[in-house]
Amino acid sequence: MAGAGLALCSVTQVQAMQASAPDATDAASSIGPTAAQVAENARIREAIFNGEGGNPRFADYPVTKIHSGPAASLDLSDPRARMFRTRLSAALKDGEVGFAGEYTLVGWGCGTSCVSMTFVSKRTGKLATPSLGGELGPMVVKVDPHSALVVAEGGEFDDNYARTGNFAFFYVLEGRALKLIRKVPLPVALGEE
Repeated sequence: MAGAGLALCSVTQVQAMQASAPDATDAASSIGPTAAQVAENARIREAIFNGEGGNPRFADYPVTKIHSGPAASLDLSDPRARMFRTRLSAALKDGEVGFAGEYTLVGWGCGTSCVSMTFVSKRTGKLATPSLGGELGPMVVKVDPHSALVVAEGGEFDDNYARTGNFAFFYVLEGRALKLIRKVPLPVALGEE
């Protein structure tokens, strides 16, 4: 199966990402990145998210059956389901199947600039684990109803909560668990202030 095992991107990919970042010694960088730098940064990020360079692609993890029946009731056996019952129940009722043939993505605020995210099955009412997002976790970037692949983005942090890197995280749903299959260095988005 494509993407089995945790892997990092190639040296060539990292060099391309570093080359696209503005040079801190460049006088123009003090006023922000140029339009060309922003465009190249966005192109590199999108290429990684879309599976170029040997990264996982949605087509590598197909789901053939899409749930079209009525939504299940929320399964309250998970403590997260009990804690966020109102939001999750509303997502079961109103959300569209957007992931792995039966899951809808649900998010809720958890403080300033903080969003927790999880997937709830419209077929069973059960939550996928683990949740993503939160204070320091990766945020979901892309999903597809016909695929078991999740593409997320986030930083890694040291013991003092200083960011030590930015990464694309590729997860595959196995049962109800999101399994990390690849982590790829990713340039931080430019021009999104």
